[in-house]
Amino acid sequence: MVREPVVVDESTREWETWPEEEVSRKGLVYWRTLISGDVTRSEALTMGIGRMPPGEALRRHRHRPAEVYLVLAGTGSVEIGSEARPVEAGSAVFIPGDVFHSLSNTGALDLRFAYVFPADSFGEVEYIFDE
Repeated sequence: MVREPVVVDESTREWETWPEEEVSRKGLVYWRTLISGDVTRSEALTMGIGRMPPGEALRRHRHRPAEVYLVLAGTGSVEIGSEARPVEAGSAVFIPGDVFHSLSNTGALDLRFAYVFPADSFGEVEYIFDE
């Protein structure tokens, strides 16, 4: 069990995205994993920052663990199950585990959001896209 605090500066992490051949199926989104047992001395929670250019989306997908988004900047739409809801800076979203969902940027600027999973590492979160 980890008993030490972890502090990570977002600027020390590189942006990641899907391989180019997967972007059309999964959507254009970038992420920086900040807290994850495979990169920090931490457990039980995984946290990062995502960003999405205007007009782009993280396509409909699900994963076993629940997830929380906190919108940091921009405007968008989150679809959970079959219901879409608008989101903007300050919106917090809870997504139950194994429920299909998507996030899209409906604004003119990048949509930036924090994401949190109850998982030891980001590598444990298997994304299953709706074909």
